[in-house]
Amino acid sequence: MSHSRPTRSVGIDPLKIALGVFVVLGVVLTAVAGYALLDSFGALSALPPELAMTVVFGAALLLTGAAARRAVPKRH
Repeated sequence: MSHSRPTRSVGIDPLKIALGVFVVLGVVLTAVAGYALLDSFGALSALPPELAMTVVFGAALLLTGAAARRAVPKRH
């Protein structure tokens, strides 16, 4: 006599996960390159690099959370 409930398996597609990771990585690297380019022209001399990286990684975290929320099905 089994007391465990049958669980519904949610398929995780490794290809979609890898694609998402590379997209986020590309966005972050583009932002870092943009910061480096603007900094080389002296346009961002008032913004410290630590603050800029915090903003970049914070934005990446928010975008990743929003994408995960859309991708994961809601539980009822």
